[in-house]
Amino acid sequence: MMYMNIRTWIEAMSPVTLTSSFSSVTLGFIIAWYKTLQFNPLFYIITLIGLLSAQAGVNLINDYRDYKSSVDIIYRQSGFHHRINPVIDLNLPPSQVKLLGYALLGIAIICGSILSILVGLPLIIIGIIGIFLGVAYTEPPFSLKYRGLGEITAAIIQGPLVVWGSFVVQTGMLFSLYPLFVGIINGAFTFIILLASSALKLEPIKKVGKKNLVSIIGMNNVKYAVYLAIAIMYLSLIFSSLFNYIPLLALISLATLPIAIKISSPLLESKEESIKKKWAELRKLWAGPFSVRIIILIIILITAILTKEFNFLDFSII
Repeated sequence: MMYMNIRTWIEAMSPVTLTSSFSSVTLGFIIAWYKTLQFNPLFYIITLIGLLSAQAGVNLINDYRDYKSSVDIIYRQSGFHHRINPVIDLNLPPSQVKLLGYALLGIAIICGSILSILVGLPLIIIGIIGIFLGVAYTEPPFSLKYRGLGEITAAIIQGPLVVWGSFVVQTGMLFSLYPLFVGIINGAFTFIILLASSALKLEPIKKVGKKNLVSIIGMNNVKYAVYLAIAIMYLSLIFSSLFNYIPLLALISLATLPIAIKISSPLLESKEESIKKKWAELRKLWAGPFSVRIIILIIILITAILTKEFNFLDFSII
């Protein structure tokens, strides 16, 4: 029984979505090693535990608010179900879901405090910004998610902010800002994932009088937002390689562009019903261990090792 209970709570945290934090934390450490040859495994583990806890906590608080606002209740009634809500689908007590969410944020704060002592107090500024935005994502009075700002906020947190913070943890170089630029790769992909979620939940969001980015820009314009995000994602990859923020060999990652377009293709439909019919296809954006961002991460890691350990194409064009 205890095993099943733990298993249920783990499922409630939406572990499949945690690849976002994993990929951004790891990308920050890869950049640090590639640029400075510094790597502290202990710092990496503490950072990873902190960020995974933070995202899992935000997931739970988000699901609690989607339940309390009736968004997910109406969404289930429409017959769609692309992600588990722990209250509705797992019958977990709402108060406990929220409590665990904040407990996990507490773990993240502890990890951040430890790293601030080890690396430097300025690091805590990054942590405070991240935690604040994570809570403000759904919690009143900010409720950024319900004001059409959630997608952009989460993209900034899960992309540039986490990558930069992870780099700073490893190097202590607070004013080296190029990891923010590299982090756009993950941030743009996160933005596309959240656009998919917003499109699928458009009807219940409208029914409860809330807003998301899709309701603001209109379903007809979602395809332009997707194309723009993909363009920004791969332009960031190209310029990061050319400026030697990541290896030049990492340009191999451009081969994933057709995959990114293909799995985003349901969002290129102009009608809400057309997108809903392809919800299972949209799950490929975030479900499974080898999403596009994980493939790109693996390529960057391998090419960094080849470049630094074997001096293979160790130069930049610009």
